[in-house]
Amino acid sequence: MEPINAPFNSSNTSTLVPVSKGTRFINALVDGILLGIVSNIISYTVLRGMNSGVGLSFLVSLVLQFFYYYMQEKSNGLTIGKRLTGTKAVMADGSPLTDEAARARSLWRLIPLLDALSFLFSDLGWHDKYSNTRVVSAK
Repeated sequence: MEPINAPFNSSNTSTLVPVSKGTRFINALVDGILLGIVSNIISYTVLRGMNSGVGLSFLVSLVLQFFYYYMQEKSNGLTIGKRLTGTKAVMADGSPLTDEAARARSLWRLIPLLDALSFLFSDLGWHDKYSNTRVVSAK
């Protein structure tokens, strides 16, 4: 599968400061903990009385995860985790994220474990590669 946009070669690309995998991990950890807390609260308070089972809880968690990332990143490339580490998501050429790229990043994250494992073989996760985005220092 090809990225949504062809890579853009400009002098802007050389000024981007990519962040380390450790920083990316901290971003994912902070955002994951927040998502887990909210998801569990929703599952416990709303879905508990519905006898909905694990399937509906999992579906609610996926929808929540999509909107958590999409709504935050589409406006300024930031999530709560990225704010804490001073990083942001941008297009590969350094320009602000497009709506399409924010949506693609959020959708690729929904593939449990595989997106995270993609970092073992590359500096880019699938959600970066296939949305033609990067996470860089916001400083």
